[in-house]
Parts: sequence; C-alpha cells; structure tokens
Amino acid sequence: MRTVPAIFAALLATLPALAQDPAPPPGTRARDLARLDAAKLLPQRGLGGGDANPIAMGPADFSEMKIEEPGCEKMTGYMSLPKNLDRSRKYALMFVFHGNGDRGKGRVGVLAQVTTERDPVIVIGVQYQELQADGSGKMGLPTLAEPDTIIKGCRWLLDKTMKDQPVDPARVFVGGFSWGTAWASGWAEDCWKESPDKFPFRAVFLYSSGGAGTKATTPPVPVICTVGELETKAAGNFEVLPTVRHFANVLANWGVPVLYDEIPKMGHDVNARCVQITRDIINDLGGPGSLPYPPAAGAAAPKPDALAFAKSDDKYVKEVTALCTDDRWPEAVARIAEIEMDRKVTLNDKRAVLAFRTELQKFAQSELPRLDKILSDTAKAETMPNPFQLRRQKALLEAFAKWPWAQKKAYAENLAKLGDDFPPVARERDREKAMREAWSLEQSGKRDEAKPLYEALAQRDAEDGGRSAWPAAAKYRLMWWIDSK
Repeated sequence: MRTVPAIFAALLATLPALAQDPAPPPGTRARDLARLDAAKLLPQRGLGGGDANPIAMGPADFSEMKIEEPGCEKMTGYMSLPKNLDRSRKYALMFVFHGNGDRGKGRVGVLAQVTTERDPVIVIGVQYQELQADGSGKMGLPTLAEPDTIIKGCRWLLDKTMKDQPVDPARVFVGGFSWGTAWASGWAEDCWKESPDKFPFRAVFLYSSGGAGTKATTPPVPVICTVGELETKAAGNFEVLPTVRHFANVLANWGVPVLYDEIPKMGHDVNARCVQITRDIINDLGGPGSLPYPPAAGAAAPKPDALAFAKSDDKYVKEVTALCTDDRWPEAVARIAEIEMDRKVTLNDKRAVLAFRTELQKFAQSELPRLDKILSDTAKAETMPNPFQLRRQKALLEAFAKWPWAQKKAYAENLAKLGDDFPPVARERDREKAMREAWSLEQSGKRDEAKPLYEALAQRDAEDGGRSAWPAAAKYRLMWWIDSK
C-alpha cells in the first residue's frame, strides 16, 4: 500500500509542468539601454558640434603607470583624472586607442578635453606600439606585445581604474583613432561575443577610420564615426572618407545605431569639433545632457537667451547656475531648498547659495513678462516659436507656481496658444514624424522605402522660414547616403 506522500507524488507527476518565464536572451540589458540611447541620439539632426560652443576642459591631473599584466611589461598606461572628484558620486570613463605611429600619451591628452566641470570624464589609454628613441611615433613599428596580450593589458587598466576611481559602470566608453578604431571596435566585438551580459561599453567612438565586425557579432550600442572632409585621394590623402561613409551605411543597414560626422576642412585628425561631438554624446548618455549650440551669426535657427548671472566660485551657486543654464529651474529651486535644510552644510557655506535664491526670484519676475510678450507676438504672427524660450517659460512657471507674480492668467493662456494645434507647431510635428518614419524604415532594412521619404522632407527646407531642423537633417543624411549594391 502506498503512503500518502507517495500518492501525492504520483498525482503531481501527472500534472503538466508549471509554466516558467523564459530567461531573457544574453545581452538584454545592453540591448535595452542601446535602444533608449538610440531614441535619444537618433535620427541625427546633422553635423555635431559647432563654432559657438568651444572646448572648455575642466581641470585634470595626468599620470603614467606600468601595465601589470603578464606579457605587457613594455606597455605604458595613461590617465587623465579630473580634479576634486566627489567620491560619493560616479563619473564617466573613456578608454582611447592611439593610431599607427601615434602616441598613446598624446591621444589620451586630446580626448581628455571632453571633461568639464558639469560632467567630469576620466580618460585612459595605453601605448601598445613601439616608439622611436626620442619618444616620437613612427608608422609601421612593431607592437609591444601580441594582440591578445595587448587587449588583456587594456582590460587590466580598465579594471584597475574602475576599482580605484569613482567610475560609473553604466557610462564606460571606448574609442580609437585611425588604426586605433580596429582595436576599439575589435575589443568591443570580442566582449560582446564572449559575454553579452557583461558587455562594458555604452558606445564606441571611431575617429578617421571604419571599424571591424559582422552583423552577427557587432554590439548593438551606438557607434559614432567622425572623418575629415579632406581624407580623400583628391585632397592628397588616402581614401579614408569613402571607406568610413561605406562603413557607416553598412551599420545603418544592419540596424546598428550609428552617427556619422564629416568634419569640414579636417584631414586625418581628431580636432576640436570631434572633441565637442564626443563630449556632447557622453553628456547625453547618462550625463546632464549636452548644452545647445547657438547658431552662427545670421543663421535662421533659434538660439537660447543668455543668462546674466554674475560669475561665482561658490560650488553650490555653480551647481544651481548649471541647472538654470539647462533651464532646469524647478530642480534649481529644489536644490537650494535641499542645501538650506542639509545639516551637514554649515550656515557659512550656505550663505552664497541662499543669497543667490533672491537673485533667481528677481530674474524670474522680469523674465516671465519678457518671454510672455515674445510668445504672445509669436502666436499673433503664427510664426515658429523659439523652442528655448518655450522651454524656459514653462520651466519658470513650474518652478515659481506658488508665487503670486507668476500666477498671471495671460502666462498660461499664451503658452496654450502655442500648443499642438498651433499651425507652425503642427507642421513641425509633421516634419519630425516624416524624419522618424524614414529613419525607422532604414533601421529595419527598408532603405529603398526610406530614401524617398528623406528626399521629400529635404524639399521642405523653406517652410516656416527655414527654422525647422528636420529638412536639414534629411539633407544631411542624404549627403552621406550610399545605395546598397
């Protein structure tokens, strides 16, 4: 006779297995984050960087170190470490590879310019190729170790930096110049093949050369390609430009999020505009967001209105001013209140930022009516509103909603007039929809359907005074378009 437990066991054996949620496929986290990043960066509006937002590198210390990985004794590591990092926070990191005949020290120094006080970035790299006796580089000199060993040395430096420094593991980037693009993209590809769930890089930056990989092995993260306008045989150089164009089109056809920046008047180089582009993308991917670029003189595109706050060396005032510059006014007001209530901050250390709060309020009292007059005139004329002025007015009204002087009925009414049904706004929404539809088709491999949409949108460049970014974006995409063979 069977026991009761045996009877239950027999009955359970006859029941169908309980359904279990399948394990997510390898690399799900990286893929999901890459989709969010692509939605933020793409479709590309046009050439990145600009003349009106120059490089303003934050203070940093430069150091050298030995690579303590077996077989890498001849290699040297380099680090640019921003000064005065708050160890309670986490910061972005960029690993950069030098090119053939290039110097790792110099390449790290160039890319170290991406660090700013509002978004400090740790930049590291190695010397993996022999140098001449005088310390200069020369094309074709042998490497200092076998390729696999070099990558192990790079991993040692990356791991050590992430252990010793306050690195945000979600904001680690890799890049390379010229031959360095093969190392950067090859390392990223190997990491993806070996362990997608532990893939370390948020994006890959390739300067003046294409990358390596196949559709099956290329990581899904954003790839940013920069190349000089003069990198052609016609300009007395190698045909780098058409090679990079082809590579970027292939990535786009594979559905990999790719940005392509063809730098005017640049040869084989990583110039200030490349640094701007790199800095802005790092700022956008997990950072405080990139700052808008005012257009060049005479350009039709809208620009943000400058703030007239006096320069301050107080760290809290600088922090709040940065939020105001980005028109994050509710966050600025909240941050001052947070500092005021923080018992760990002495009264003396609070004085400057509490005094600055009065300055903020005075600014808002004068800025709200000024912007209201501008936006009211815009509504009457049915012209495109300046998006920066709209953004600021909305943010100021939210930040000071409880103050009587911010509760004027006209403020809300004039903002409402510029809503979704306002004709220029509706046309802009339609242009953006057309651009996103074309880009979505291209990402899904339907390039033959995408190209006519780009071409039709490019023809709308004169609408609303030429102030829309989307026809210009379509033109830029067509500029580096290569038809599938």
